[in-house]
Amino acid sequence: MSSESRTAVVIPAAGRGVRLGPGAPKALRALNGTPMLIHAVRAMAASRAVSLVVVVAPPDGAAEVKTLLDDHALPERTDFLVVPGGESRQESVRAGLDALPPGVDIVLVHDAARPLVPVETVDGVIA
Repeated sequence: MSSESRTAVVIPAAGRGVRLGPGAPKALRALNGTPMLIHAVRAMAASRAVSLVVVVAPPDGAAEVKTLLDDHALPERTDFLVVPGGESRQESVRAGLDALPPGVDIVLVHDAARPLVPVETVDGVIA
């Protein structure tokens, strides 16, 4: 990996999580008092190689997700972008990829409902 490479992460968080029953979407449910999405974003942003995290929100919930990110301490060296997702996971990932700026060389896609990935795993996948 070149030192000039720019790495981004797309985090699909637009799912409804219907298997969990009624309530907030799965990614917005709390794990130890903090939404799973925030844990997932922090896990990805913990890698020094990651310069941009694109969160793909429920189609009608982008403002709520943006507020959620703004309300939690996130690394200042990482840029964050929230975009509305689609009706399917595939459409949501496509929306996240379409939102990437020019110059991104490496893209990881990480599910918001898998919040506990170690930074060593993130760095290993990037490498």
